[in-house]
Amino acid sequence: MDELELATVTAANDAWGGTAPLGSEVVETPEYRMVRMPERFGSHLMVQWVRSSRPADAVLTDIVTRAAEFGRPEAWVTVRLSAPDGLDEALLARGGELGDTYDVLAMPLPAEIKAPDLPELRWATTFEVARDVNAVATVMFGGTRASDDLLAQRAAEEREKFEAGAGGALAAYLDGTPVGVGSVEVVDGVARLAGSGVLESQRGRGIYQAMVVGRLAYAVEHGATMALSQGNVTTSSPILQRIGFVAYGQERAYRLPLTA
Repeated sequence: MDELELATVTAANDAWGGTAPLGSEVVETPEYRMVRMPERFGSHLMVQWVRSSRPADAVLTDIVTRAAEFGRPEAWVTVRLSAPDGLDEALLARGGELGDTYDVLAMPLPAEIKAPDLPELRWATTFEVARDVNAVATVMFGGTRASDDLLAQRAAEEREKFEAGAGGALAAYLDGTPVGVGSVEVVDGVARLAGSGVLESQRGRGIYQAMVVGRLAYAVEHGATMALSQGNVTTSSPILQRIGFVAYGQERAYRLPLTA
């Protein structure tokens, strides 16, 4: 399979600025994007990207000043492919601690990937599947369950998005029980795979790969010519690379204390 150009992948990755769940507060400037997550996600403060021609420490000073206004004890700062030189070092100098490392992974589409016989995949276009996606995601990624009203709203939004060919979230089921979740966005011909996870007790059965295949089939049907993902180097990245994705660089997430 032909590899994509690094510049093409980097541009697509930059265009993927990050998501903000309903109820988030977003601060976006030409140099950074900061998101305070809703209370059900613990009100975590995330700096999703930093892009600037200024020295990294100068930009980070502005970020810390703004972040402190939220009154949170810490922020998670992601150093992406397009981050200014020296951002890792500036974060470490301020007491930042490296959390997770991610490979930036891409693959041209369409692609031939074998799909396991299991599991059953259902898109979150109904209240019931939206509820199951939320339940599994809460176990996998933390936070608290969404209210029925919020889930009904989310299902309606997912249905509209799915029918428009823009993507959606899905759940994987074994014997009628939800065991995995994943999502895809289709933007400018790029299938952005995110939010993926399988319950620990069900791993090693091909469920993750099946969810990748299901999402890519939908994306290709709606015009995607590239798949893009950020895979944790110890969990999802090895699976994605076995499927056929190629790593084009790494991104790192740091926990940055905001109080002395």
